[in-house]
Amino acid sequence: MEYMGVFAFVMVLVLMGKVSRLERIIRENGLGSVRAAGLGEQIRKQVGKTVMLTVEAGDGDVMGKQCKILDADEDWALVLANEGKKNECEKLIRLDSVKQIKVK
Repeated sequence: MEYMGVFAFVMVLVLMGKVSRLERIIRENGLGSVRAAGLGEQIRKQVGKTVMLTVEAGDGDVMGKQCKILDADEDWALVLANEGKKNECEKLIRLDSVKQIKVK
């Protein structure tokens, strides 16, 4: 039984090494949150304007919404979204889920 514990411990050490190597490769290639930071800057320039945001929903579905940008930072955007006839609601959108911005 002790052998199973030692084997599991060795496997954890090996897998931790692989994860740290993968994190280093991602950092060196400039992948990760750099895209979101650039997107936050683009959205901050559009504050007060109406844009079409293509957003990925939680279930993997992609939908486009016409929104007015109220405020934005590096990770989140506060938008006023049209929900049909004269219905508007404020929504907080995570910038990681934004796939495309079309300026009107």
